[in-house]
Amino acid sequence: MTDLIPLVLGPGVPLLLIWLCQRLPLLDKIGVVVLSFGAGIGLSALLSGLPLWDNLTPVRSTLAEVSVALALPLLVFSVDIRASLTMAGDTLKSMATALLSVLLVSACGAWLFSSSLPGIWQIAGMSVGAYTGGGPNMAAIKTAIEADNTLFTTMITYDILLSALYLLFVMTLARPFFGLFLRAFTPRHDDGRTYSGLFSHLSDETAAAYRILAQRSTLLRAGAGLLLSALIVGSALAAASLAPAEMASAVTIITITTLGAAASFIPAVRQLPGTFQLGMLLILIFCFTSGSMTDTTMISDLNLNLFAYIGFILTGSLLLQALLCRLLNIDTDTFLITSSAAIMSVPFIPVIAGALKNREIIVPGFAAAIIGYVLGNYLGIAMAWFTHWLLA
Repeated sequence: MTDLIPLVLGPGVPLLLIWLCQRLPLLDKIGVVVLSFGAGIGLSALLSGLPLWDNLTPVRSTLAEVSVALALPLLVFSVDIRASLTMAGDTLKSMATALLSVLLVSACGAWLFSSSLPGIWQIAGMSVGAYTGGGPNMAAIKTAIEADNTLFTTMITYDILLSALYLLFVMTLARPFFGLFLRAFTPRHDDGRTYSGLFSHLSDETAAAYRILAQRSTLLRAGAGLLLSALIVGSALAAASLAPAEMASAVTIITITTLGAAASFIPAVRQLPGTFQLGMLLILIFCFTSGSMTDTTMISDLNLNLFAYIGFILTGSLLLQALLCRLLNIDTDTFLITSSAAIMSVPFIPVIAGALKNREIIVPGFAAAIIGYVLGNYLGIAMAWFTHWLLA
């Protein structure tokens, strides 16, 4: 019976947090993702060391792996990848520089910090996933490369702080600074309203977005998406069973990502309502469960080398991308929105476009962020393998 405790708390706590955030605006501003991690870490701090709680670690670990695996297809089912590629336009070139910059700086950082950070190849892989796609990519790569859970949660903690500083800089000082050597944005007189509906469900990160799952008809159709996701996960596990044991986890995640993206090209699948929100709910379960397995002493004792490595990626990739954009004659606003699309992901695009007072870059920014999200798992796993080979 005790095995049921994580199965009740896993979805129960995130659902409670969503309910609270829908009623308390201050909590909603913090965000249910951060609160889910925080609740898990707090629970770990209270119960860690108790035999009953520690004996439940295998159940919690399985719940985390299953939730993130099922979430990945659900998160991409509703994404119109073809439209994203079409709408990206010139932004695609700038997004390519953002992805390349993250890859190069992460690899250089892995070499520089290799002697001071054990398991740097795992850190590099998860960092690339986070800063080319987003948090779900980082979670997927953690599973694919079987990274230590406490290391993963510590990286999330440091990422929240450093990404907040990055966002503050982009919204305030970045445009006048980079405008010194990048050309100004040229208006195209196209506010993107024609396509804004394609991304509205992705850009809302408030707790109110989950209300769609309370509608019976929507929940039933989202449930159909969950069944399809389970079928994809089962197919991926079958494919992984044919691979060498050391590659099984990576093959599983790559296959899930590929099949999920392929399914999004089917109109009937892409038009299933609520699949993205259901996928995000599973990510919240993953966040809470992962937080509950954290060794809190590792977070309370600041790992300066890990903190410096993440800061090195954020700063270095921004500067390298600016240099590449200068060489390619890319304007300041396009540079900033694509850098943000890689580092901060989809929900922050309207925030940054609003701070730059440029509505024209919203839709291209959405498209760029979605491209980064789709590619994030591939790039992160490739970086992990590459740095493991490089530093062997």
